[in-house]
Amino acid sequence: MSGWRSALASWGTRNRSKLVHALRMTVSSLATFALAEALDLPQGFWAVITALIVTQSNVGGSLKAALDRFAGSLVGVAYGGVIALLIPHTDGLARAAALLAAVAPLSYLAALSAGFRIAPITAIIVLLGTSGASLGPLSFATDRVLEVGLGCVVGILVSLLVAPARASRSVLDTAADAARLMADQLDTLAVADEASQAVMGRLAVRTRQTLTRLETLVGEAARERRSRLADMPDPDPLLRTLMRLRHDVVMLRRAVGEPRQEVGSRDICPDWTPVAVAGAATLRGLAAALAAGQPPDASTALDDALAVYGTAIDRMRAERRTRDLPTDWLWRMFGTGFVLEQFRRNLDDLVERTADFAAHR
Repeated sequence: MSGWRSALASWGTRNRSKLVHALRMTVSSLATFALAEALDLPQGFWAVITALIVTQSNVGGSLKAALDRFAGSLVGVAYGGVIALLIPHTDGLARAAALLAAVAPLSYLAALSAGFRIAPITAIIVLLGTSGASLGPLSFATDRVLEVGLGCVVGILVSLLVAPARASRSVLDTAADAARLMADQLDTLAVADEASQAVMGRLAVRTRQTLTRLETLVGEAARERRSRLADMPDPDPLLRTLMRLRHDVVMLRRAVGEPRQEVGSRDICPDWTPVAVAGAATLRGLAAALAAGQPPDASTALDDALAVYGTAIDRMRAERRTRDLPTDWLWRMFGTGFVLEQFRRNLDDLVERTADFAAHR
């Protein structure tokens, strides 16, 4: 029984946010349906569909979806109504001409801005829908705007009132995940065997996917800040810092290359792996601080390891031992040192960003 309970608890922890999102979508749909029935809207299902689409996993996402849906529908209804009035479309050829005149420019607008993707669809409904023919373009357009507006309002209110989730909070959790994944990459890179290289490839993919998700959340968090729904510091510098750190890890992977095992076995080049291990530990500490909203711990382990590595390279140059190394190995040795120094600077920047969020909280 205890095993089943622990498994159920683990499943609940992983899927709690998804269950809450499903709850908000259900509440949003039912509330919109009740209001549409009370207002006697002729096509209340459009309001229900809009509310379902607008209710996103966080408030920032709901604001964006509502703005895109309403603006796209308004443009599509207005332009489609104008075309319906200017071009009579009672037969097949006339309908085709009206459809061309409506869809072509709106499709181009949708290609320029993804927020207007619904505009050509709405124009098609105005021109070809049976309700549009019976009610007339003006009445149909008015009903359509009311229905979409009702769905947008209900979707936003439900996102704000029913177990609200802030993109601002998700930004910090996702940033912490990205930092942990980069720490895992550094530890894996220090092992240097065939199995670790396969693991490195999977970690690199997961890191890229996490940063892509973080970029979306940063945009949604910015929308919450502009709407005065969140007062956290601007998360965009945090995203840029993590992007630079990911680039450093990629460059380190390229700089050390495959021949480093052979170099290390001959005990020629300084060992850079203590720097990577110290950097991984620092990243994990910063990830924990970001997730908990705590100030970062002060540590000199990375600086100390980097100083030892730099001193070893300087000693090699002073003893002229670098003259016996192949050019490819020299490039890897000095390139690794350069990348590690850049990594340290960007990590210092991440420390500052983490302290900013902790101080604000």
